[in-house]
Amino acid sequence: MSDADDDVSRRWLIRILVGLGIGIPIAIEATTFLGLIRERLFGGDGSESEATATTTTSPPQGVGIGDELLPETAPTEIVTDAVVHISDDGSWTFELVVDVENAGEAPYELRLSTVTTDDGTTVEERASSGQIPPGETRELTNTWELPTGESPASLAVTAVTYRESGATVTDRTVRLENVPAES
Repeated sequence: MSDADDDVSRRWLIRILVGLGIGIPIAIEATTFLGLIRERLFGGDGSESEATATTTTSPPQGVGIGDELLPETAPTEIVTDAVVHISDDGSWTFELVVDVENAGEAPYELRLSTVTTDDGTTVEERASSGQIPPGETRELTNTWELPTGESPASLAVTAVTYRESGATVTDRTVRLENVPAES
């Protein structure tokens, strides 16, 4: 092998090493940057950056008018009205009104979904407060069509706090106090 061939081989080896030395950090930084952009634009990808805390127990006495749905969250969710409307045609409709005050430092959302009756029937009707900015209050009202003669016993509630590091989700099934019925 000649000295010219050795020089060419060394040059290519140096070029490859320099390319790897510069290319790998650029690739890592680009991946990180694209991940941040994707999270900002699309709300994350459901990966480990989104923490989830789940609780399925509720106080034995149940939640009624004037009580907070999720006392463990910084925002307050106060039940301001809960009633079962009995119409002339015999249908039963459960109506719940919740005042949500975001006393936290990050946007907050309250979601209501499934009501379970005292006979074990589940009725799903989703409602959301939407994202509530810190310091603001919003009223959330939802209704569920119940089987005739059945009263609501529990409610599935989800609270979402939107932080820069990801969303913190709290799922809870809340036992309800005896809800009054009116015609």
